[in-house]
Amino acid sequence: MAALDASRNIKEAEDAAQLLSDAINSRDKDEATKHLDRLLDLKLPVCVKINPDAYSKDSIRLRVGVADAVSDAHIPITVLVPVYMTVSELKEKINNDYGFHPALQRWVIGKRLAQDKDTLYNYGVRNHDDSAFLFIRSAQTAQLSREQERKEKQDRRIDVIIENIGPRPQRSPELLARGVDLPHPPPLPAKPQKVGWSCPECTFLNKPTRPGCEMCSTARPENYIVPDLYQPDQTETRRLQQEELASLQYEQSLIEERKKNFQELLETDSQSLVGNTDQLDCAICFCTIMPGEGAVLRECLHSFCRECLKETVLNCTDAEVACPYRDDAYSCNCILQDREIKSLLSQDEYQKFLELRLNIAESRSENSYHCKTPDCAGWCIFEDDVNEFTCDICNETNCILCKAIHKGMNCQEYQDDLRVRAQNDDAARQTTQMLDQLLKNGEAMNCPKCQVIVQKKDGCDWICCLMCKTEICWVTKQARWGPKGTGDTSGGCRCRVNGVICHPQCQNCH
Repeated sequence: MAALDASRNIKEAEDAAQLLSDAINSRDKDEATKHLDRLLDLKLPVCVKINPDAYSKDSIRLRVGVADAVSDAHIPITVLVPVYMTVSELKEKINNDYGFHPALQRWVIGKRLAQDKDTLYNYGVRNHDDSAFLFIRSAQTAQLSREQERKEKQDRRIDVIIENIGPRPQRSPELLARGVDLPHPPPLPAKPQKVGWSCPECTFLNKPTRPGCEMCSTARPENYIVPDLYQPDQTETRRLQQEELASLQYEQSLIEERKKNFQELLETDSQSLVGNTDQLDCAICFCTIMPGEGAVLRECLHSFCRECLKETVLNCTDAEVACPYRDDAYSCNCILQDREIKSLLSQDEYQKFLELRLNIAESRSENSYHCKTPDCAGWCIFEDDVNEFTCDICNETNCILCKAIHKGMNCQEYQDDLRVRAQNDDAARQTTQMLDQLLKNGEAMNCPKCQVIVQKKDGCDWICCLMCKTEICWVTKQARWGPKGTGDTSGGCRCRVNGVICHPQCQNCH
């Protein structure tokens, strides 16, 4: 164990020493101090050896391409510099050697706009013939002082005169004798103004169609508009064609990616239960689940082991099974799909789950009626105008009014027979007591004409006797019309006679 710790410390010391060396080369005092403190904390014996080959060459040859906003050409020069020289020191060297003020210099090294405080080492300059780019700004752009601008213009004017005018032509002795003098050579035509956009960072003049700076990759200004009459040269045309080809290839890759995603979606949708593709921990039992051994719920994408999901379904006492994910701050309310439940359970377990779901739905429905055949699971939800229910399971016809099966008898015959059998038959006695309780609670009434028990199941206050077809007002418990039939207001209801309702609780529906 001690040998393992020592090996780890040595590895950390080597890494810290390498980082310390890099910080020293880049003249980063804070970074060097941090790595030195790390070496001291490790308390390892350190042997420092100076590699003479590493410091035998103090300077390297840095290849520099020089351009400005006026000249078309890039002038290559070579500068001898140490790798630890800062950009600020490099600007002073160029100022001393070539007379360009530091404020006029914009350096781009390694596709990055160089900052004064950084060293060449920070930008990847290590060896001979590493390259950099120097852009010379105008004095006005650099905002030099008047004296500096005057000197700069004077220096440039002298250079232009020497370069363009050249030596004055010599006169022959004959011309001198005649007093003839040669005229000065005509001035050179002005150079055409270059078209393009100036980089806001390094001020390099880029071609109009370039989306980013050629030197430092800065984006083209959003307000720049390519001139309508601009004709790109051959190089630029080739670059535009390559960009268009790359754009088409990118669009094609997006189309292929969409097709691939759509195909994966179809394959996933065809599965009853989506398996996990990565290793994960079950959110219930916290066991590690290998790929394909768990399940990912479609609605919420929560993942569990299949055994935990199965137990969740079997122990659920609701018609819908909710996602079991819970934590201190969140409780998932998504629902498992039927095909997910079916794939988790066996055939018998799934059949019992369906029966439980039906029982829960029946118990929660207000207008539900269960078939009176013993051990039959059939039931229905009835409406107000329905008095019979034919069970799809046992095919027996149930009377919803009498809450019984009375095959071969109508309701009146069955109720009369029920009263006779109630003296000796316990089942008949219980049914009679149930009907009497309905009458006592106001949930049923005797027809005012034939005295058969009728019941209002739902809806308005108008009901009709199933036996004698008498129209009845439920709230007054009287016939709606008198002996003469519809329109005879002499009946017990008398609703709307002289504009008065029949009862304070009348729903004004008859």
